[in-house]
Amino acid sequence: MVQVINQLTSVPFLGVGIGYRQELKQETLRSHAKIDFLEIITEHYTNNSRMLAELEEICALFPVIPHGISLSIGSMTPLDKQHLRGIKRVCEVTQAPYYSEHLCMTKAPGIDLGHLSPLWFTEEVLERVIQNVLFVQEYLERPLVLENVTYYFDIPGNHMSQTEFFNRLVAATNCGVLLDITNVYINSVNHHFDPLNFLDQMPLEHVVQVHLAGGYWLNGLLVDGHSEPVQEESWHLLQALVDRCQVKGIIFEHDTNFPPMELFLQQIQRAKQIIRKDKGA
Repeated sequence: MVQVINQLTSVPFLGVGIGYRQELKQETLRSHAKIDFLEIITEHYTNNSRMLAELEEICALFPVIPHGISLSIGSMTPLDKQHLRGIKRVCEVTQAPYYSEHLCMTKAPGIDLGHLSPLWFTEEVLERVIQNVLFVQEYLERPLVLENVTYYFDIPGNHMSQTEFFNRLVAATNCGVLLDITNVYINSVNHHFDPLNFLDQMPLEHVVQVHLAGGYWLNGLLVDGHSEPVQEESWHLLQALVDRCQVKGIIFEHDTNFPPMELFLQQIQRAKQIIRKDKGA
């Protein structure tokens, strides 16, 4: 446990980067001087020797953080040990200072949900997640950094808020937080709460990394589509966050409807100006 704590506090400043996508491969490589680091989707590289070889080439140009989408840290079923072995291999190739995933569930007994489903915030689920996080951190030999997800309906039967769940989880495991600013904004719009109050209730001293993306409206809901430029409200929340805590890295996510690389670089530059002010530059 002490080793994991030390690893989390010694995570280097990473700067501002983007989520690496094959559709943007050539533009990303050509722009490497303007992109501080990359975040990859881990599952694209596990059990795939060709992709692992490509990953080694990417790591020669950029610091790389692996980000998972299917560990299902909140499931009541056992974690997939084969998947964990693949994750560990990717972490070793990238020499990542931490591994990030979503605080959610993607699997139920006999079912692959195919979605980042929110958790029930109950004592039983909290205890299970604590056990899973401790196991994963020990197995991977690096801190686990967990991301807040969007949800589009309130799950009945919660015993605590999302922020209380995060605080108690962090206190028990010393894991890190990947604060998705856009998810905070989207949830605040769809569920009518104050996003600044949400930030103030989170364990900000454990925030390591930030996600920013753009959403769209569908049937009266704001959807986390990773398909549009970052909304101005999310930029305001980013500024509010860096006014409150130190952030080691910011990643822009885009999964479809890809804009020209120039737009990514403009967003990166804007975020760099914000985070540099936080560092007193």
